[in-house]
Amino acid sequence: MKYALLCSGQAGQSAELLDALLAASDLADLRALAGELLGEPLERWWRGLGSEGVFENGPAQFAIALYQIAAWTRLKPLLPPPAVVAGYSLGEVVAWHVAGALDARATLQLVRERAALMDRHAPAAGGGLLLWRGRSTPAMRAVRDRCMQAHGLAIAIQRPDGSLVLGGTRAGIARFLAEPELAGVDLRHLPVSVPSHTPLLAGAVQPFAERIASYPFQTIDTAVLAGIDAHPQHRQEEAVVSLSSQLAGTLRWDWCTETLLSLGVAAAIELGPGKDLATQLQTCAGIPARALSEFGSPAACADWLQAHIDAV
Repeated sequence: MKYALLCSGQAGQSAELLDALLAASDLADLRALAGELLGEPLERWWRGLGSEGVFENGPAQFAIALYQIAAWTRLKPLLPPPAVVAGYSLGEVVAWHVAGALDARATLQLVRERAALMDRHAPAAGGGLLLWRGRSTPAMRAVRDRCMQAHGLAIAIQRPDGSLVLGGTRAGIARFLAEPELAGVDLRHLPVSVPSHTPLLAGAVQPFAERIASYPFQTIDTAVLAGIDAHPQHRQEEAVVSLSSQLAGTLRWDWCTETLLSLGVAAAIELGPGKDLATQLQTCAGIPARALSEFGSPAACADWLQAHIDAV
């Protein structure tokens, strides 16, 4: 069964993200682990964040990673190991857990350290991400690039549909959006509070590399795609470079999509939250892909996946 698992990044979370996990009797051990790492019961911590707090960098990264670990905990017994795991931003850390290199405790600890370092080295005045939707003409690309340079923005993520995620300081993004030449462009603020994957976070790269190197990685057969260049990884030394470099470098999700296609992946499941990665993969590469949340149960998801693999 040659399939891929996709681990989402930030922006798809909501105040209801952890409701199922909090109510599930079979996930009690995972809730206890999360509470131990947080220093308070998981539900109290989560409810205390409020609707805006769930989008703050530290809580968002921890909650999304926990959500994905819970999803994989339920899905894993129903499937053989995936051939490859691809993670989008934060999701690349969780991808190493799905591939079997890190246990849940190490993954959640590493995610917390990642978020703390990003917050520590982010611009003091704040920053964020902006989605530039769709493909552009050469003339518009020239305008875009000129405005980006003028206001200190950088390309954070290149997506397979031609869309870009741009990152910069809060003030720089505001000036960029006010440019008359960009009127009419399809632009959307993403609910992310740091300029991830841009040079503004360069100070976090080396400290995070040192933290990754300190964790015990297990030997794995499942490949993890590197977000920075889409090459399949199996070793801790590769994780040290790719996971740290992506904090301040452009993610090539367009290349990751091409690599999944070249590897002969027959279908893919996105752990979530959301279904953005699955939609991109199906639309841009023609690979059947769904989000776990689209199914009524993990068993139904496994049945769908099996049917698509069998049909190849």
